[in-house]
Amino acid sequence: MPSLFQIVTNTPLWVWPLMAAVVALGLYGLRPRTVPPVRLAILPLVGLGTSVAGLLQSPQPVLAAAGWLVALLVLLPIGQMIGRRRQVRGLPDGRLEIAGGWFMLLFGLSIFAARYALGVLFGVMPALKTMPLWIVVSGAVGGAIAGIGLGWLSGLIVRARGASDGAIGRWMRRGAGALAAVLLLIVGGMGAVIAFDSPGPVPTLAAGDSLPGIASWNFAEVPPVSKVLARDGAPLTYRLYPGRADRIVVLIHGSSGASISMHKSAQALQAAGATVYAISLRGHGGSGFLNGDTSYQGQLDDDLVDFTKALKFAETPAHRTLIGFSASGGLVLRTASGPHRQNFDDYIAISPYIAQDSPTSRPAAGGWVSVAVPRVVALSVLDAVGLPWFQGLPIVRFATEAKPSDSRTPVYSYRLQTGMQLGRDWRARIARIDRPMVVVAGAEDQLFVADQFAPLLASLNPALKVSVIPGLGHLDMIADPRGTAAVSQLWQQLAGREKAAVRFDFKVREDMFAGMDGDRESFDRAMQTIADTLAADPDHAQALVWRGDGRLFLAGQAFRRGEIAEGRELSDKGIADMMRAVKLAPDDLAVRIPRATGLQPFANGIRPYDRAAADRLTRIVLEDFEFALKANTPRWNKLSEHDRGEILGALAENWFQLGETATARPYLDRMAAELAGTPYAVNATLRLGDAKAKAPLTCLGCH
Repeated sequence: MPSLFQIVTNTPLWVWPLMAAVVALGLYGLRPRTVPPVRLAILPLVGLGTSVAGLLQSPQPVLAAAGWLVALLVLLPIGQMIGRRRQVRGLPDGRLEIAGGWFMLLFGLSIFAARYALGVLFGVMPALKTMPLWIVVSGAVGGAIAGIGLGWLSGLIVRARGASDGAIGRWMRRGAGALAAVLLLIVGGMGAVIAFDSPGPVPTLAAGDSLPGIASWNFAEVPPVSKVLARDGAPLTYRLYPGRADRIVVLIHGSSGASISMHKSAQALQAAGATVYAISLRGHGGSGFLNGDTSYQGQLDDDLVDFTKALKFAETPAHRTLIGFSASGGLVLRTASGPHRQNFDDYIAISPYIAQDSPTSRPAAGGWVSVAVPRVVALSVLDAVGLPWFQGLPIVRFATEAKPSDSRTPVYSYRLQTGMQLGRDWRARIARIDRPMVVVAGAEDQLFVADQFAPLLASLNPALKVSVIPGLGHLDMIADPRGTAAVSQLWQQLAGREKAAVRFDFKVREDMFAGMDGDRESFDRAMQTIADTLAADPDHAQALVWRGDGRLFLAGQAFRRGEIAEGRELSDKGIADMMRAVKLAPDDLAVRIPRATGLQPFANGIRPYDRAAADRLTRIVLEDFEFALKANTPRWNKLSEHDRGEILGALAENWFQLGETATARPYLDRMAAELAGTPYAVNATLRLGDAKAKAPLTCLGCH
């Protein structure tokens, strides 16, 4: 930490004459004086101007503006109260006779001191300048200065009202005109910025127009473009690289590219066994209606959902991975932390863009982008107040001479660019990622600082894995065989044999659920997979518990047919499978949860005929869900609403089944409080009012 002497001696020389001018103006205000009305507005307008300039220079202008506005509204009445205490008299010539006071000196010094203190603080500790708390504080300081100054000026107007109809009337009219002019200037300035600012030209990078090694490609190997339709009828294009049916990869290109740019990455993944869907995001490669634009922010999120639905991924018992490069690496992070993260089992972000204020970002992405910052700020302000106007205007231009086409997108609109990013709360979003994820980058990346990924992500979410590949640059990760092989190997670690063994349910759950809904062929397929697994490993706990689920389902069918002996034999075997599975793997949630969800409906089904046996099984169900609750407590807030609702709902429902209403109520209270606005909270509230209400507490939005 530098000493006070060092801070003073390193202060630019122009600061001291400025302070002297402020002090002189303040001292002048200590004595009574007669001045033109406009002179009283100088310091308030200086305070307003410096605070607005601070907002425009902030790394997150919208966040700073929020602090600015709150502070302005709080301090405005205080400033007005101070202004109303000053004696003011209008003279016939239009000037004002005003009593002396300390306000101008103190206010001028406060403007200087606040800006100087923040400048020193951010100079000594530059990391603070990008921290959300300090961005808000900086904005609030400016808002407080503007609020005090404008409030004081308006207080003088109120105080002067009626003192002299002629002079004060002219003053008020001029003041109102000046204020209107300032507001018009601000609105006009924003309008001019929105209308005329645009991303400037950026020197073309050689890599911006061509991928390394593309001249040697065999384009006969590039699959043709296929299409599905999004919810608005727009085409979503992709190239299919067929592989194993139970290994699906959705692969997304980087900024300005299209599906063809990921050809070598797709081939490497295909060679490793994946079925790869190399997609073109809306606004790229023939997807959507306009090159470089979407219809609204968040449309890319919806498109991913529509794509997986159109190709019926959920109906395929496959391991699903989302992989994105560069800008789409950021989209992968956004998806993994968003409401649809369950659509994929795991994620890989290749050289991802995280945020402008992330330590992984280089200025202008190493010369790859030109950003229309004033237009971005103006559109962000409009967006923050709920006015998503003009968001189709371009804000980013890439360092390429390519024209808009099915293979290139040289310019992005505001809503396309923001729809690919994590947003201002990127730290919190990364922290709540709860799916397996790997971030990989080349050590020589020209756009991002590769050695900052590991420390940054370790501080935000230690569960995320980071791999840095020596000797590779940005585009090498998708074009150089060493880069594509590295990504392929990381994918195999996520979706390979070890992972499949841990998550056996990926193999059977969709078929089992379909079978329980009446699809006998799917049910038989699931049971055969289970049988094959147990033939190779009789102690496979997850296969055992799923066989138990299947046998209990068959037992229920036998009971309904009146074949009691067969039903008892199947149920005894199914329960025995489940008990043995938990004995083999007592701490495995992938064993405890299937046992609980299998025993619960069976216990409810036999309760009218054998209450004691049903209650005994229900207590086992409660043990399993209590285990799940305890195991997930450290990461509870990172679980999806569905997962939290199912655990709490199952606990409440099973205590109700045992007739212990008082024990069930705390779980209902938690559902109502923690899951507000969801079906879980609605039904929990109904059951709190009437324990016998027919409002289900589980299976709300699941399979």
